[in-house]
Order: sequence, then structure tokens, then C-alpha cells
Amino acid sequence: MNVSAAASFQVPYPQTLKANTETAQPEKVEGPVVNEQRGRFLIDKIMGRGEQKGYTFEDLKEVEAFLETNDRGPDDCGLYFRMKRARNGFLLGKEIQAGIKLREMEEIYSDFKKDLQNKWSGLANKPMGFTVAEDGQLKVTSPPDTLTARDEEILNTLLNETKGLQTLTLKHAKLVIELVQMDKPQFEGKVNLDLRNFHKMIDYGLLLNKGALDLRNSDSWLDQLHKNAEKYPFEKRQGLHIEA
Repeated sequence: MNVSAAASFQVPYPQTLKANTETAQPEKVEGPVVNEQRGRFLIDKIMGRGEQKGYTFEDLKEVEAFLETNDRGPDDCGLYFRMKRARNGFLLGKEIQAGIKLREMEEIYSDFKKDLQNKWSGLANKPMGFTVAEDGQLKVTSPPDTLTARDEEILNTLLNETKGLQTLTLKHAKLVIELVQMDKPQFEGKVNLDLRNFHKMIDYGLLLNKGALDLRNSDSWLDQLHKNAEKYPFEKRQGLHIEA
């Protein structure tokens, strides 16, 4: 992710992956309208002035929207530094949450594979993974012509009935989507990621089978996002690309 060294949210990929966006530019998303009184109140909170302390990521976004249409004076010279530091902190917090979810998923998925080997050895020996479908359910993934429709039906059922796996995976997917949305310097106007296209971008079976829990690992969710940004022409036409 694109944040300061203090937050250690670094993207370990020196190359830049870009999709052709000349044919269709991403739609501009209108930000919130913040009035003068509200804007100054939130700035005081961020600067530590006044009685109220602490602020949320939503407060930070409101201030960013306010600053786009209002010039600040020299009295707030430290504001942008504080905002950058705060954004890095929020991102790091989300990354930590996502990492905890992945470690929990890894343990459950390991038990799932052992149980599958004991009860469905024919299926267990076939290459497979899983992702999150648009409806939030888990969906088996595999190379073409590897699984029959019946195989997929059985595996989808087993995956979603494995205690805790579907819930944890969906929570992690939502955290990833939030991280992409929060890291504006890295992704804004470049990556369109939500539950509608998540299954195209990240395969949890690949990630967990490779033990790629660290963002610096090959086949981590961030690595897959980089690779798959270049893979699907439809996503490219939506302006999907990632700059490292």
C-alpha cells in the first residue's frame, strides 16, 4: 500500500502495471459537501485544539473534501502532515485486522483440506481454490476442465458449510475492498474493486496454499490484485490499473 515507512504499508513491486484507459475514463465520484463551521470544527479536532479529542476516518475524509474548496492559512501548516500520518495509521489498522483474519482462515482451511482428503479423496487430489462470489458465498476455483459441475456443487457446499470459513473470508474480502478505497494515493481512479468483481481478482485457495499471508509474498492478495489488473480486458476498460 502507498503510505509512509512508519506505517510499513509498502508495496514491494517496482514495476508499474497500467491498463489502457483512453477509451473509457472512470466516473468521477462526488465527495461530501462540508460547510465552513463543520470543516473548521473537524480541523480543530485533528490539530488537537479544543475540548473534543480523537477523530474517525470519516472525519478525515470530510476534512479532505473541505480543503478541496477552501484555502488554509499558515496557522494550519501542520495540518497536512497530521492528516497524512492519520491516514497511514488508519490503513495500518485495517491491514492488521486483515492479517488476523487471514491467519484464522489459514487454520480453518487447513482442517478443511484434511477433512476433504479423508472423506472426498477424489476431489481433494484435484487442483482447486476458492474465492468470494458477489452474494458473499464462497465459490470454488479451479483450472479449466478440472472439475465437473457436480464436483463444483459438492465443493461449494462443503466450503460454505465449513464452520467459520465463509464468515471470515467475507470479512477479509470487505477489509481488502476498504483498504483499496482508503488508500487514495495508491488506488483512487485506478482500481475498481467490490464484491461484483472480487472473484476475478483474488483466489484465497492460491493465497493460502502458498502461505502468502504477508503482502510482500508472491500470490498475496495484493500481488494477485496487481497481476489480475492486467488480465481482464473488461476491468481495463473501466480504468482498472495499479501503480506501484
